[in-house]
Amino acid sequence: MNEENIIQTVVKELKKYPDIKFSKKNDNELKIFGRENTGFDILLLLGGRENMLYFGPFHWHFDNSEEETNEMLDYIAFGLAGIARLKGYSIKGKGYKWTVQMQDQDGNWLDDETMALVNIKFNAESDVKYLQNEIIPKDILYDDSETNDLK
Repeated sequence: MNEENIIQTVVKELKKYPDIKFSKKNDNELKIFGRENTGFDILLLLGGRENMLYFGPFHWHFDNSEEETNEMLDYIAFGLAGIARLKGYSIKGKGYKWTVQMQDQDGNWLDDETMALVNIKFNAESDVKYLQNEIIPKDILYDDSETNDLK
């Protein structure tokens, strides 16, 4: 799948859900707006050597291989369906650490990956906020088998 096809593929799927708001700045940048106050924006940036995917301030780098492109597309679907959520830590309103959590089949939230800024005040008490989009139905991500494996 080439870079232009990635954005076109995502936009084609997004158009199936009229409640989803998105902005395609150019062929290499797509922003999907999250649920107001409770969700997070998703930003997809395509580049010649790698692609970047943002969940709010959290981000990943993906190679342009088919395997990593598919993984990136899965994360987008998980973020839109509410299967992935963002756990944000802040001190006095300033975010410093974010953890992407994934929901398992039993409804448990499991930490997936964490990123943080340096030079934080370790002795200050943190506030924790969970951001989650539930814009597309979760059931489209599972096949019809009894195992409920992801498609």
